[in-house]
Amino acid sequence: MEMKKGFFVVADTVSVLDVYNTSDPNVINLTPANPSAVVSTVDVCVKQPQKTQVSIDTMAQIAVLGLTLMGQTFEVTYELLRNDTVIATINDEMDYESVVQGRHTNFPSFPLVDDNPIAGLNTYDIRCTSVTRPTLGFVLIGSRSLKATVFIL
Repeated sequence: MEMKKGFFVVADTVSVLDVYNTSDPNVINLTPANPSAVVSTVDVCVKQPQKTQVSIDTMAQIAVLGLTLMGQTFEVTYELLRNDTVIATINDEMDYESVVQGRHTNFPSFPLVDDNPIAGLNTYDIRCTSVTRPTLGFVLIGSRSLKATVFIL
């Protein structure tokens, strides 16, 4: 039986009103004890890999809370994984001066076309890891989105 040409979309989106509200269960705090977290996941079933492309669009809001009196640098690795294998990475390094809360947010994102999905269930994840953190502060993950558009050629 021949598959019909076309496309379908699978998405996972979390919206956060205030990324600095650490009591919000949707805000993820990257701590020294837990510096890494999968922040969004979608599953895509592929029947014919040679006739399938998966277009991935991702975004995550990264913020810093608890600044010190001196300017600092922090780094977060933003990764896209397929079946626990990294297929794309952004090393997001930010320099900032000491200012009031709410001024230091970043929205790393990237589009990617996966031409090599395998047959069966493919799990796509966004993973954020705090590589270096502010001396006295937290790296927070707020709103985020992972969308997979599957094209059957």
